[in-house]
Amino acid sequence: MFLPIKSDTGAVYPFEYLPAAGDEYKAGQLVNMEGGLVVAIADDQDTTPPYLCMADAAMKEGKLLPVIRISDDYIYETVFGEDVSDAEIGTLLTIKAGGLEAVEGDGSFEIVALFGGTDAGDLVRGRWV
Repeated sequence: MFLPIKSDTGAVYPFEYLPAAGDEYKAGQLVNMEGGLVVAIADDQDTTPPYLCMADAAMKEGKLLPVIRISDDYIYETVFGEDVSDAEIGTLLTIKAGGLEAVEGDGSFEIVALFGGTDAGDLVRGRWV
């Protein structure tokens, strides 16, 4: 899961409530918009997703889901979804399908801190570039 850790400005972004597709969502899950509905990330994604889900919820289509907008002035924490042996500060990662972990790839999530290593399950912090 992705957790907002801190912002450059000290601002806390407000929740937005957007209609969701019928699916199960987890707090800390990165999500996209398709056809006017919040949807889970279906494939590994190199681009910055627009929203971060803020609730564990089983949604019926059209029900409002709390989200916050992804911002490049926030640092987020997550885990590696696979071993990323050459990861270092400045490495760009891709978002794993499902939107809960970062994986190797030339994506838009830039590593700013590593905790414990670069194995699957190790903590990593980054920002969107």
